[in-house]
Amino acid sequence: MASIALNRARIRSGPRPLNPRRDLKQVATLIEEAFGDELDAAGWAALRELQMAARLGPLLRVLTPADSRPSGIIDGYVWEEEGEVVGNVTLQRVPRFGSRFLIANVAVKKAWRGRGIASQLMLVAMDHIAREQGRWAILQVRESNDIARGMYQRMGFADVTIEHRLRIDALPLLPDAGPSFEGSLRPLTDNDWHAVRYLISRAVPSEARWWHPHRTAGFRAGSSPGWQRLLSRWLGVGHKMRWGLFMGEELMGVLDVEVLAFNEHRVDLLLHPDVRESHAQPLLHHALRYLGRQPARPISATLFDYQPQAIAALNALGFRPTITLVNMRKQI
Repeated sequence: MASIALNRARIRSGPRPLNPRRDLKQVATLIEEAFGDELDAAGWAALRELQMAARLGPLLRVLTPADSRPSGIIDGYVWEEEGEVVGNVTLQRVPRFGSRFLIANVAVKKAWRGRGIASQLMLVAMDHIAREQGRWAILQVRESNDIARGMYQRMGFADVTIEHRLRIDALPLLPDAGPSFEGSLRPLTDNDWHAVRYLISRAVPSEARWWHPHRTAGFRAGSSPGWQRLLSRWLGVGHKMRWGLFMGEELMGVLDVEVLAFNEHRVDLLLHPDVRESHAQPLLHHALRYLGRQPARPISATLFDYQPQAIAALNALGFRPTITLVNMRKQI
């Protein structure tokens, strides 16, 4: 009887730090169950990496002491019931912005939902951020997930910006001559960086710049050099084209096309507010005509709520939303 009582006492119920040496397989299964129907190509790639890391579990036991938690692989907390992982929250300090922590993969098994597990994991995660001197907790939630979004709002998270991901399986039929527009397009070079930075300051709302400051660095480089574009066509490797929309000497827009050999092609557009209505459609036509000369692949775009004209133009061309995410933050 004493041994039975002792075994029962050892059964855990509640949150504990994630142990990568033994939890990753269950966490990967949990994430696939919770988010499998909404993962994009990048999400599935991340899940496959997690599944691969789970298969390294025995190796992790050899390489790390039993009483330590390996860092740099995955960090966070799990909710355990009778030896089974039924909930998970993942934490990551945002590179280059150490005061920010990304809260991700807040997931609970279907049979255990409605018991407050997700809320408790969130509280544990925010306590962790505070102990690590983090100032901000940030997260993304599907716009249609009213239950999760309401939970985050009750905890003090506020909307920052809404992210629209769109995709089309094949290049749409386009007229030989696209819509006309004012101004001129030319490939951008690294020397145009100051003009691009000034455009970003006028075209992107301040809260959106806070959310994705990497966008500034992402516009620092110009188009891929000509030799790389030639190799891209001959050898099937990727390249990038980046055009600037100029009106006189003033940069009013940036159009990106990323040609990828083994993934979806991507388009991106940033326009000054004065030309969003008039130039979104013709510039996106220009991008798609360029892709028409590249290997046929699906095409994706990520746009934000301050770009409704570009979203509408892509919808008119046959792009369909794959997921709409609300980006939220809370000061710790």
